[in-house]
Amino acid sequence: MRNIASRDEYVPQHSSRYETKGTSLRGLADARIRGAKIAAIGMLALAVIILGITAKIYASERMAHSDASTVQTQNKKVPESKVTASQTLSTANLKTGLSKPDFNDIPSGDTVQTFSLVDDQILALEDENLAALQNALDQAQELGDAGVVFYDLSSGKGVTYNADVEVYGASSYKALYALYICETLVESGQVPLDGPLATYGGYSMGWQTVRDLIENAVVNSDNDSFIALRAAFDHDGYEDWIANLGVDDETALDPMSDFPTYCPRTSARLWREMSEYLSMDTETSQWLSGLLASTSRSFIRDGIADEQVLVRNKAGWISEDGYYSTCDAGLIDIDGRTYVMSVMTSMPWSDRSSEVTAAIAKALFDTRAALA
Repeated sequence: MRNIASRDEYVPQHSSRYETKGTSLRGLADARIRGAKIAAIGMLALAVIILGITAKIYASERMAHSDASTVQTQNKKVPESKVTASQTLSTANLKTGLSKPDFNDIPSGDTVQTFSLVDDQILALEDENLAALQNALDQAQELGDAGVVFYDLSSGKGVTYNADVEVYGASSYKALYALYICETLVESGQVPLDGPLATYGGYSMGWQTVRDLIENAVVNSDNDSFIALRAAFDHDGYEDWIANLGVDDETALDPMSDFPTYCPRTSARLWREMSEYLSMDTETSQWLSGLLASTSRSFIRDGIADEQVLVRNKAGWISEDGYYSTCDAGLIDIDGRTYVMSVMTSMPWSDRSSEVTAAIAKALFDTRAALA
């Protein structure tokens, strides 16, 4: 039986549509020679016309070559600085130093610990950074359980606290389910993004497209769109996808729960898979990257509050019917490096819990110098 208790608030938005304009070509009329008496003049005129046509063709080829070169040059341009959260970052050059990291090596326990997924190096945090992180976690513990994982994708070094705490993830899982659809079904050609859906599993989708449903679920945190996607695609390989990523019952994730309870360790594992998918730089992966950079709510983005940083995330929040959660997880890009961050708490959602989650995100982000 699925758990559909979570009902996050959202503000509907609409996507933009673009049109591409074409161009047309005009034919040139052939010169006619009128008679034998003006043969010499006709031949001269014909020569002039031929020379004109040749010049025009040459000029056109030069222009076409110039336009093609311009397009190629523009396509090679990549933003180097001041990437804002509303911009889509191409991750074609994303480099992860970890081919198959073992997330079981992330330590557990209710003390702040550092770790490395590639060696046995012991990291040391600055006293100021450690104190700020511990203070933010203590504030969270006054309102509920809390757990975090934060690590550098390139170095494999990170910081954690209570990595295995089980928390109701609420809407934080919507982005990860979108990853499953895009990576497994859309990229393989099984499901077209712009294909309309009528009804699945008794849920009326109003002939919305898969694209619209994913956008509403990820950007606006629309529960109805998310439930419709689950009803449509749970039986197309979802459980196998979860299992192949090494996620099992021990890591606290029930794949058949619409809004599952899981832990920061599992969250970090799945967001690492997200980074791998976005690095494919396909049309669909970059579209999803743009959605994640435009989420309507981000405690991580609020905490960092820096326009130089790109945050691609999905938060979850709820305080009703016995379900309590204030969570956020995602990818953070700055200075050519990418970090995975997961902050999961059972704090009932409120302005206070939102501020505390943002403070945890800021404190984690400030430890990044030790993770290089």
